[in-house]
Amino acid sequence: MRTNGNFFNFMNSSLFNHSSMVSRLFGSRNVGSMNMPDWNRVNKYSQTYMKNGVLYHKGNRTASKLYTRQGTLAGARPRRHPSQRRPFYSGQEILDAIKKYDGYMLGYDGKMAYFRGTENVYSKTSRYPVESRPVSERMYFNPADVNDALGIHNPKQMSVKDNEVRFDSYSYYQFTGKDGRNHRVLSMGSSLSQGAFANFGKESFDKEAADYADFWNRLSKNSTYGLEQDYSQKEIRSKLEEAGIQNGFFTVTVGGNSQTYFMSQNEKVGALFTKEAYDRRYNMLVSGQTFHLDKFQPGQTVTVGGKDYVLNEHKGIDIEYGAEVYLGVK
Repeated sequence: MRTNGNFFNFMNSSLFNHSSMVSRLFGSRNVGSMNMPDWNRVNKYSQTYMKNGVLYHKGNRTASKLYTRQGTLAGARPRRHPSQRRPFYSGQEILDAIKKYDGYMLGYDGKMAYFRGTENVYSKTSRYPVESRPVSERMYFNPADVNDALGIHNPKQMSVKDNEVRFDSYSYYQFTGKDGRNHRVLSMGSSLSQGAFANFGKESFDKEAADYADFWNRLSKNSTYGLEQDYSQKEIRSKLEEAGIQNGFFTVTVGGNSQTYFMSQNEKVGALFTKEAYDRRYNMLVSGQTFHLDKFQPGQTVTVGGKDYVLNEHKGIDIEYGAEVYLGVK
C-alpha cells in the first residue's frame, strides 16, 4: 500500500496524537506488546491505523487478523520451532494412555483439552486408595478424535448370549427408550455413563440414558440392595426380561466388572439372588440341613420348586444345580 508523505507528517505531528485519538474513538486492546484498536469498532470508520510510523491495515481476506505493511501479523507471537510445540495426541493414543494408568483426569486450559494419567496411593493399613496423584505430563488432544476412536458414530447394541448381558469396555452403546427414541451410553473401563467422552458439560443431560446406565452398573457391581430400594421386584424382573434374560442363572458384565445372579420364579421372595446366596441354599437342600427337623424322615417325599424329591438317608435331596430352589419348599 502506498501512502502520501504529507499524511505521515500530519500523523506524527503534535497536532494529532494518534494513540490517544484512536483509543478514544475506537477503544483499545492489547495484542502482544502493542496497544491496538478494537477492530470491531474501527471497522465502522476506517480500515487503517498508524502507530509509531507503521501503518496497520485490516486486510480484505480476513475479518479477525491484523497485518502490518510488511505483511506480518500485528502483535502476534513468533511462531515456535517444531521442536518447541506441545505434542498433540491422536484419539487412539489417548485411549491407550487411559488403559495404561490406574486412573486419569481431564482438563481444559482455555484452548485445548488435555489428559493426565494418575496412580492410586495406598496406606499400609487399607486396601482402598487414600489419594490419587498425577504421574504423566499433559497430553493434549481433540475430544472429537477420542469419540471417533470409541465409535460414537457407529454405536453397538447390547448383546445377550448364554443369559449374559455384556457391555464391552471403551465403546458407545445405543438403546431404544420408552419414548421410542434412540439413547446413547458410553462404556469406559468398568462403568457406563450417559453423554460423550470429555464433553465438558456441552451436552444436555439425558435422564433415561442415565437411569439405564445406573441399572446395569449396579448389577455389574453387586449393588442389588440399592437397586431394590429404587425399583420394585416387578420392575427389576421386567427390565431383565426385556433385555432377554430368562429365569435361572444370568451374568451382567460391564467392562472389567462381572456378577452372576439367579432370577427366581417366586415373586414373593424377590427376583434376584446372588450366586453365593443360591449356593448356600442349594447346599442346605443337598446336605439335609433344610429338612433336619424330626417331622422329616428319610424316604419321605418333599416338594422344592414345584417338583417332588425323596429324602435320602441324610435327609438331603438329589436336586440338579441351577434348579429353582426358592419356590414351594415343603
